[in-house]
Amino acid sequence: GGGGGIPAKNALGDDLMAKAYLAEKPAGDRSLAQGLKGDATYLIVKDDKTLESYGLNAVCTHLGCVVPWSAANNKFMCPC
Repeated sequence: GGGGGIPAKNALGDDLMAKAYLAEKPAGDRSLAQGLKGDATYLIVKDDKTLESYGLNAVCTHLGCVVPWSAANNKFMCPC
């Protein structure tokens, strides 16, 4: 590949800047952003306060709902 990636976007469609984003989020955070094609995508903050090198598409392949993160169960739990 040619390197680089696609910028994640906030709810308003503005690019997320990693430094500012990480300053607001705790280690272990899993927050939604806009990923490829505007799909809901989880950005994951690692224990060392850096971002994972990938985003997780949050759209269920079954019925198309957004799968929420359950901190209490330490996993994503699809409601459908």
